[in-house]
Amino acid sequence: MSAQTLAIAAAELAATQGLYKILKFQDLGGTLTPPSDDPSDWWEPENLTHRAELQGITTSADNTIDAITAWTASAHAAGTRKHRATDGRPDCPYNGQDLAPGTVTPAA
Repeated sequence: MSAQTLAIAAAELAATQGLYKILKFQDLGGTLTPPSDDPSDWWEPENLTHRAELQGITTSADNTIDAITAWTASAHAAGTRKHRATDGRPDCPYNGQDLAPGTVTPAA
């Protein structure tokens, strides 16, 4: 999904409170999964938490509203990645540094 779509969804969810946050999340097409009631599933930690999934981002927390809040934070972080001003590519943390010692430069 585009960064703009994520930003819009995150802003709408951040502006809502309480149970309306759950309804808004589902209106946006999100999936909320409660913890499993089956004791045979309890050995897997992800089956003991509430999960929220929307637009390819999945988060979990102790309750549904916290899972949605975590999704909002993740969507905001995904939509605000640093990009180069000239060409829009993600900014590399090694930009402008020399190669690591002992690395071979490819032949041109």
